[in-house]
Amino acid sequence: MTLHDTAWLDDFLPLLRCPDTHQPLRHATAEECARHQLSAALATQDGTRFFSIDDGIPLLLPQQ
Repeated sequence: MTLHDTAWLDDFLPLLRCPDTHQPLRHATAEECARHQLSAALATQDGTRFFSIDDGIPLLLPQQ
């Protein structure tokens, strides 16, 4: 596994929730990432919040 490998995340994704809305998270699409200028991200199910993945680690900090 490399530093930027996010394959491990697929095992935990069903358990992860948005810290603000508590919605389940999913991988953001390439189009969503491009629109928000992110290389990789997780998104809420409704696509209203995005959390970048930095060095293979999702940054799940509440938005202010």
